[in-house]
Amino acid sequence: MRNSVFLLFLVLCWSGGSANEQALPLTSTKISPDTEFVIFGTRHGNRNPDQFLTGIDRTWGQEGSLELTSIGKRQGYGLGVELRKFIGNLTTNNFNVSEVKYYSSSANRCQMTLQVAMTGLHPPQTYADWNTQRFDDWSPIPYTISDTLLRMYSVKSCKKSNEVWAPIDNDDLPELENMKNENTVVLEYLSQETGWKMTGNLGKAADLADNLIQMDFYNTSYPLWLTQPKVNGYDENELKKTIMEFAEIHPRSCAYYYPCRYLMGGLWLDDIIGKLNDANSSKTPLKVVGYASHTEVTLAVMKLMGIEKEEVTTSAGFVIEFRRRPNAAIRILNHDPNPIDAHVIYPANLTKELSDVQESDGFIRLSDFIRIVRPESYSDWPKQCDAPSCALDNPNGNDSSSTPTLNILSVTVFTFLAIWIQ
Repeated sequence: MRNSVFLLFLVLCWSGGSANEQALPLTSTKISPDTEFVIFGTRHGNRNPDQFLTGIDRTWGQEGSLELTSIGKRQGYGLGVELRKFIGNLTTNNFNVSEVKYYSSSANRCQMTLQVAMTGLHPPQTYADWNTQRFDDWSPIPYTISDTLLRMYSVKSCKKSNEVWAPIDNDDLPELENMKNENTVVLEYLSQETGWKMTGNLGKAADLADNLIQMDFYNTSYPLWLTQPKVNGYDENELKKTIMEFAEIHPRSCAYYYPCRYLMGGLWLDDIIGKLNDANSSKTPLKVVGYASHTEVTLAVMKLMGIEKEEVTTSAGFVIEFRRRPNAAIRILNHDPNPIDAHVIYPANLTKELSDVQESDGFIRLSDFIRIVRPESYSDWPKQCDAPSCALDNPNGNDSSSTPTLNILSVTVFTFLAIWIQ
């Protein structure tokens, strides 16, 4: 009973931002018969914590810290299966390079989530079914890795990233300071029991929340200090609820904090706008485009495109469908796991500005959408990142002047040799 109740809490609270929000629908929205093009973005599936809790009987986490778990693989696969049901015959089941294109950040957990999602989305048939005895439902599918699109905080040449993350990492934002002040007694208690200094870094409290999520998914017993807390006014349920408020606290804070939100999601939004424009002008034969990214980036781009969402749980994200008849328009949807194998696609709650131009069927004219969200996007990422222009070719390379120096040195050596030979 404990696990089922807590999983329900995760579905209502952790994936939607508030336990007061409406529960997920049981069935997905049907695709419009006029839809010609679909874009989806997803956060990676369930992954291990950055740090593992000691003193528990743990049978999970062998993949390593922050790596995708078996639960995460099932979530990603469930997304792919639901997307296939959603798009129907928009594309063939078999992968076809002219029809689809996929992107992932360089993180293992994102690549693996995308891989299993593509497995559910593209079960091979006939000519693509290459090994029926061992891999009857799987065929390898290529994808593009782009950290500038989907993991800007890890792009070495993006100097601005450290700047926008500094007040978050240091818990200097007013919201983070308030959370610390309001929960000082609990954080001190948890610090004492875990050995993690949570009063100095809320990221450690987030790690504890991540551990609780795994413990429930894998039916692990809680430690005594959690089931019988020695904190005035807190029983087990109240303490768990407080801990879960810190889940993904720093990534969520990035998406709430506009400078971080804009830097993390603005280029991705520009790419989405570009692909929608290409679909509208028939410049591309693509029917489906998909992206796999991280909490702060996925939530950031969702907020930038006008989705009112406070959290994206593992393997959750957005779906955009585009039509040209009777007018060029898009419909913006959410997708969420419910909570592991099942997945659901449903209409997103939008900002008032977008809701005001929404038609009765939920579609928004493409021109209105672009007019409203274009200011939230950017295309010149080196400029936004305070990065050198050469970073376009090698964003994670060495930005020092070693290469020019080497070239000058080479010219000097060759000149000397030429003179010496003469």
